Amino acid sequence: MKIIIQPSSDKLDNDILNLLVDSISKEFVISKVTVNPLLIFDIHDFISKRRNQLRSSDFLLWILEKLKPANEIKILVICDIDAYSGDLNFVFGEAYKGGRAAAIYLPRLRQDFYGLESNKFLFHERIVKEAIHELGHTFGLFHCNNKLCVMYFSNSLNDTDIKGKSFCSDCKNNLMLK
Repeated sequence: MKIIIQPSSDKLDNDILNLLVDSISKEFVISKVTVNPLLIFDIHDFISKRRNQLRSSDFLLWILEKLKPANEIKILVICDIDAYSGDLNFVFGEAYKGGRAAAIYLPRLRQDFYGLESNKFLFHERIVKEAIHELGHTFGLFHCNNKLCVMYFSNSLNDTDIKGKSFCSDCKNNLMLK
């Protein structure tokens, strides 16, 4: 099994990418984690003019068509743009359960998005949690009721900050790493 981290913004520094490789490798121990070169695309193809947000579901479908990952590959796209899906006002990330593509969206994970003082450590923690959460979906996991499990649904940043970076024992047992 291989997990590919796919940056889509040149604003991502190596600290974030290295942190993601290390953290994801620890949680998905039988998977090889690599980083692809920057993905260049026209963001306007996926922006809702009415909402001024990226349409996450359309973007994920495009990723699958563009990158055509094999069955043993999971792709995690890191996007530095606000996004929504379906009836939700926003999403921190999205993935298809048991699928091959996931994405996380960074703006709402930053303190300064809400007019608060920037906090690099907290921002990095949130990125790791959301990345592992969305990849968990690609490996067949649903949302978990355990508020400390990384698979707990984050309806707010408070939910993200409270939960851990790891799977609870039940989710770990249900993880489909095949």
